[in-house]
Amino acid sequence: MANYLALMLISVAVAFGGDRLTLGSEYRKKHRRLIICSLVIFILLAGFAGLRTRCNDTGAYKHAYELIVPEQGYDDIDWDIGSNPLFNVVNIWLKTGGTSTQNFLMFWALVTVGCYIIFVHKYSSNYAITLFLLFTMGCYGFVFAGIKQAAAVGIALIGVMYALKKKWVPYVACIAIATLIHPYSLMYLIVPFMQFEPCGKKTILLLIVAILGGLFLRPLLGTVVSITSMIGEKYTVTEFSDSGVNIFRVLVCNVPTVLAFMYRKQLFVDSTNEENLMVNLAMINGAIMFVGLFGTANYFARLANYFLIFQSIALPWMLKKIGGKNRQILTALMVIGYLGYFYYANMIAIPFDQDFARISVAEYFAQMGG
Repeated sequence: MANYLALMLISVAVAFGGDRLTLGSEYRKKHRRLIICSLVIFILLAGFAGLRTRCNDTGAYKHAYELIVPEQGYDDIDWDIGSNPLFNVVNIWLKTGGTSTQNFLMFWALVTVGCYIIFVHKYSSNYAITLFLLFTMGCYGFVFAGIKQAAAVGIALIGVMYALKKKWVPYVACIAIATLIHPYSLMYLIVPFMQFEPCGKKTILLLIVAILGGLFLRPLLGTVVSITSMIGEKYTVTEFSDSGVNIFRVLVCNVPTVLAFMYRKQLFVDSTNEENLMVNLAMINGAIMFVGLFGTANYFARLANYFLIFQSIALPWMLKKIGGKNRQILTALMVIGYLGYFYYANMIAIPFDQDFARISVAEYFAQMGG
């Protein structure tokens, strides 16, 4: 845990410097920061994730990769969308090229973290707070747990960047690629329709649907299972009836929704489509988490994680625009609250040191040399 905490502090410090160091007037423009700072953060985060040997589902992914027989692999691919065909094709390609199991983990860490950093580098209004939230909310930790899901999110985020530029062909291509890695990426097809001003009639309708969805989830479990089956996910009614998402997680994920309604007159009087989208997708994350109170945590928490990164973009923007003493108070409360959540998630709920193990950089290069 000490190494993970040190990684967070170093990354936040580098991001803090990246927000303030400049190389001439060009670097004073909005969303611009030293490329070298983002490169350092990318190397640190991707390297730490790629060096892991154990965490959550990592063992299962390693085992599946080791069972791949390159000569037979392509013949055994199930091209059903729910079977993650592109993920399997890439893994066979890696295995055919002689990529080790550790480098298999490193490859996907580089791809995923690279996409994440490109996205937050572009849209964060406070790089240090964004990096702090990536750690404390578990967005970065998700890279350790679900390789397919996290990689799919990363590629879908690149699609969001194209959508904001109204470049629909590359946007659709990115979502298609992400979907072939994991089918939940289809949810990103809502992006073009989520650029409306938050806290209006559409937002209220969204929240009503989420509330009703949670309250009536049990009677509708058969329908939910049928929908998940259509995209290739194999869940049963019993699995959906397991214990729900922890209330603490639900409250944390709905902080942007609460702040949006409290300060809506300040936040959205002149907000851009880009800013509206980030807030709306952060609200989607919170709404799915709320529904998860009434269903299985494993399914709904992972579903919500597809939009978790937008919390780290929306919150810093909100705090910046609120300004004044309220900003200072809210920032202090946020730091205290999210550190408490980070401690709970990594020290109490699932102790990080019991679940996570990694090799050193020296051991990694020794393996490559051997």
